[in-house]
Order: sequence, then C-alpha cells, then structure tokens
Amino acid sequence: MSQSSLLIKFSLLAVAVSSACVSAQEKTQTSEEKKTEVLTVYATGNERDSFTLPMMSTVIKNNNALSETAGSASELLRHMPGISISGAGRTNGETISMRGYSKNGILTLVDGVRQGTDTGHIDSIFVDPLLIKQVEVVRGPSALLYGSGALGGVIAYDTVDASDLLLKNEQGGVRVTGLGNTAQHSQGLGITAFGKHDNLDGLVALSARDKGDTRYGGGYRAQNDETIINLLSKGRWFIDDSNTLSGQFRYYHNNAHQPKNPQVAGNSTLTNVETDRTTTQKDAQLTYQYNPSNLQWVNLKTQAYYSEIDINAKTTQKGFEGREQKTYGVKLENRSQVGMNSFALHGLTYGGEVYKQKQSPSQNTESFPQADIRFMSGWIQDEVTLRDLPVSFILGTRFDKYKSQNDRYDDITADKWSSKGAISITPTDWSMIYTSYSQAFRAPTLGEMYNDAKHFDAPFPGAPTNYWRPNPNLKPETNSTTEYGFGFQFDDLLSNNDNLKIKAAHFNTRAKDYIDADVAIFQGYTQSTNIPRATIWGWDISMNYQSKFFSWDLAYNHTKGKDNATNASITSIEPDTLTSRFDVPVPNTDFSVGWVGQFTKKTDFTKHDRFNRPTHRQQAGYGVNDFYLRYEGNASLKGLTTSFVLGNAFDKTYYSSAGIPQEGRNAKVLVSYQW
Repeated sequence: MSQSSLLIKFSLLAVAVSSACVSAQEKTQTSEEKKTEVLTVYATGNERDSFTLPMMSTVIKNNNALSETAGSASELLRHMPGISISGAGRTNGETISMRGYSKNGILTLVDGVRQGTDTGHIDSIFVDPLLIKQVEVVRGPSALLYGSGALGGVIAYDTVDASDLLLKNEQGGVRVTGLGNTAQHSQGLGITAFGKHDNLDGLVALSARDKGDTRYGGGYRAQNDETIINLLSKGRWFIDDSNTLSGQFRYYHNNAHQPKNPQVAGNSTLTNVETDRTTTQKDAQLTYQYNPSNLQWVNLKTQAYYSEIDINAKTTQKGFEGREQKTYGVKLENRSQVGMNSFALHGLTYGGEVYKQKQSPSQNTESFPQADIRFMSGWIQDEVTLRDLPVSFILGTRFDKYKSQNDRYDDITADKWSSKGAISITPTDWSMIYTSYSQAFRAPTLGEMYNDAKHFDAPFPGAPTNYWRPNPNLKPETNSTTEYGFGFQFDDLLSNNDNLKIKAAHFNTRAKDYIDADVAIFQGYTQSTNIPRATIWGWDISMNYQSKFFSWDLAYNHTKGKDNATNASITSIEPDTLTSRFDVPVPNTDFSVGWVGQFTKKTDFTKHDRFNRPTHRQQAGYGVNDFYLRYEGNASLKGLTTSFVLGNAFDKTYYSSAGIPQEGRNAKVLVSYQW
C-alpha cells in the first residue's frame, strides 16, 4: 500500500474521531422555511425560476447524501435520466453523453469556463466533487450564449465560494471532510478554510483521494490505482457598491497506474498495456464586474481565463508520451434592463468572446496532432416580459467564426450563425406551456480533422491494423431543435405547505453533417465523417413533490436517434430510463433516510454493417437500487454532517449501453465538520 494511501486512511480516521468528540457547546440554529423555487442561471444567463423556463433545466445541489459521497464530478449526474456516463470506474475515462450527443456535443463548464480535451479515450471533469457547490444541466441546443459544442446541452459546475460556507455574523471558519467507498477502494480527505474581512472574502480548499481497483456487479474487479490532489483558491474584492474584482486558481493532479485505455473494463493486456499516467490541469480566472444600482442598462462583466491540461503517459512498449493542451481567452458581457415603465420589459444580454486552444504532442505521442483552433464570437439575447399578458419571449442570435491550423494542411476557416426563439405562456399561477426553436453548431475537433495515428491492432488474423485517416475537410455539424412543453405546480395540495411540480417536454432535433467515426475493419482505417442528415427525438418528464413529511422526485427520459439515409441508430443514444427518489426526514431527529431506484429499458440499436450484422451488442435492461442515511447536526452538534449510502444495494450485474460493466455494491461514507 502506498504512503499516500496510508496518509489518507489515517486522516479519515482522525476526522471521524474528532467529529464524534465535538464539545457540546450550546449553539442556536436558525431555521428557514423550505423554498420550492429552484433558480437556474446558465439556461438564459440570468437567474430565473427553472419551472417558468421555456426549456428543461435541472439544478443539483451538492447538499445530499448521494452528491456528498460522489467519487467524481461526473458521478453527480449518475441518477439523471437521459445522461450516460461512459467509462469503467476510472476517473480518466469518464465522459458524458446526452440527447444523442457524446462528449464533443455536450459543452461542459466549470465556473463558466469550457472544459474537455480531445485525447481519444482520456477525458473527465478534472475537479473534486468536494469543491463543487452545484451543477446545472440545460438540455437542448445552447449555442446562443455558449457557442461551439452545446448541441445536446450544457453541463455547468459551480465551485464553492466563501459566502456559501459563512454563516450569519461569522467572519471565518474551517470545514474538514473525510470520505470513502468500497467499490472503488477509495479514501479521501478535504479541508477548506474560508473567511471575510471588510470588503474582502475568499477561501482555500485542498482535497486528496486515493482510488484502487474497481469492483463491478457480481464481484469482478478491474485494475486501477489513482492518487488525486485538488487545490482551489478563490478571492473577491468588493471595491465599492458598483465594482467587484475576483480571481481564482484551480489545480488538479492525478497520478495513475492503469490500462492505457481506461474506458475498457478489466486488467492490462498485450493490446491495452499497463501505463503510468499523470494528468494535471491548471485553471486561472480573473473577473471584473461593474454593476451600479442606479443604472439599469449597465451590468458589465469581463473575464480573462487560462486553462492548461498536461497528460503524460509512460509504457514499457512505447516509452514516454506527452500531451499538452492550452486554452486562453477573454469574454465580455453586459446585461441591460430596458422598458421598465412600458408594456414590455426587455432583459438584454449581449457580448463577445475570443479564445484559442492549442495542442502540443511530445516524443512518442499518438492521436494528439500538433494543431490549434481560434474562435471569435458575438451574441445578443432579449428576454421579453409583457406587463399585461402572461406571456414572455426569448429571442437571440449569435455569430461564430473559427480558424484551425495544422502544418501539414491548409488553414480551415468557417463561420456559423446560431439563433433561438422561445415563447412561454402562464395562463394561471399553477400552469405554463411553451415552445421553442434553437440552433447550435460544433466545430470539428483537432483530432477529428488531423489524427493519423494507429487506432488499434488487427482485431483477428488476416485483418489489417487499423489507422486513423485524417479528414481536414470535415464540416462543422449543426442542428435545429423544436421543443414543446408544459408544466403544472400546486401548493397545499395534500397538506399545508406542500408543493407539487410537473414538467414535460417533447423535442425533435434535425442534425446536419452529424460527425461520427467510420470504422472500416477490413480496409484498415477509421475516419471521422459527416452524416448528411440525422434525426433525434424524445421526451423529458420530471415530477417533484415536497412536504414536511417526505419528498419524492420522479424523472423519465425517452430518446431515439437515426441516420436518415440508412435508418441506422445513432450510437450515443441511451435507452429509456426512469429514476425515482424518495427522501423521508425521521421525526424528532436530525436524520433523514432515502431510496433511489433507476430502471433502464434494454437497448434497441438498429445499426448494421455491410453483412447485416449488428455493430453494437444489445444490452439488457436493469434496475439498480440505492439506499442512504444522512445526519445533519443541530444545537451542540451543529456543523457535523454524516452520510452513508449503500449503492447498488443488491449487487446487480449490469452494463452500460456501450457494454461496459458498472459498479457493484458500493458502501459510501462521508463525515464532515465545520466550525
């Protein structure tokens, strides 16, 4: 066992003991009534109640047993229907797909800055979930505000601020957290110091995790060894009532020993060799905001950011492989309130962004070509609210221009317009209906255009080795989505102060030049190609009921997708999924108990090769049940939080739609104390 693993285990034990021995100093607790309004920011760029939005948006707070014990940032989304997390339990191999699009068609943000790297099978959200305050999922095209990559939607992570941790009248504090789980043989420790002084506030957070072999349903284990370190430093200076300057720095380092392709289940083989890999990400942001209270037309925010990802690998067979990706840019955005005293209130959001992303391979690196891409964009959005009618609109358009460069090919330049229109009607205070039309696009990645490395060895005797074939003429993929939805909400339905919300949407996406990989086994090549036309359609339905006795969340997703020319299935489609969550506070205690069940239909792929054989193995449907117990201290134990989760409680053996086995029974525990 490594020294770092021992250190984390002893630290975890120390946290548990110190938390259990907290002095019984009397403290008063202020209780607030539960709010049923869920606020979303990334859907329109402005804070709004998610129920009234003309789209489907979900906000996941990191304040419950399931989120607090998550093993990675992606795991926060595991119980959301319609979202698939690929990989085999290793952090480096986790990617997300949604509404018919894989990782390249889903835009991921951390504190507003785009994430992701185009390195084949190595990808993840490189931030510890202990540092995350909440994650917001916006379904459907979102290019209007966020540009290239938001074809299937946006997943936005927000890290914790000092103001999120400071209690009323407090000037500072410390939070210490220890956690572990059995399926990943993982232990972790986190410590956060936070405070404020006059017009300054800030925090410093450090976390460490050690992960071992992954245990799948039925007891099968796969090789893995990871030591992960995270650092987050944030600060804000409230210069005066109108001016704010803030900055942050994030550091992530993962030292792993695992198979070269971490997304494949099992242990190292002759074709998937043992690899020593280090993954490091450094992000820095500087933000200035000017928001004078006496000027409704000025709320200006400008942000400069830099992100660097270094992925270095070493194997006995190939030696050292280095990959470096740098992204840096500037974003300027303003919000104006116009027509305060007229029949229609206009909330204008407009701005521009310039950024560059550069890839640099070193030594024996494959599937990571030397190239760069530059973007320039501008946008305007108008949220219109009529004063005398229960009607609101969202109208907007965006222009993007990009240029990609590689020494072996001519420069590629393209531009795209993306527009959006939506209308929502609230005829009563308990109902709403909406319809929307949205466009989005994605520029091809540098790997899709220029990769010429070996893809995989000969799959069977007589077949050739498979190589990537460059396609510098690859077109950007675009789509247009029509969505119709409705919602109902009722207060005091079954008891005093209860609330029921139901929201549903049907979407139909027409994709043009959909980018997919053409794997020609007998010809010995793989090439990224454009599918001229594809269609993706389905339903998203959610229900939430809250009362003082219990809360119940129910969500369902149905998504289908096909190549219009061949009727073959799009492979980034997940089968129908229903998720139910039931949470019950234990009367007269500070405990709550709950159950989460996820039930997935069998896959139904229709894609076949030229011999009419299915190219994807069909997977059986499954049901997985999680149970949890959470304690949130009060009075003398205020500040103490403990969570225990028994994931996949019945040790179900099941597989993702891509045929990857999933985690078996997983006992997860968290102990946190803040003072």
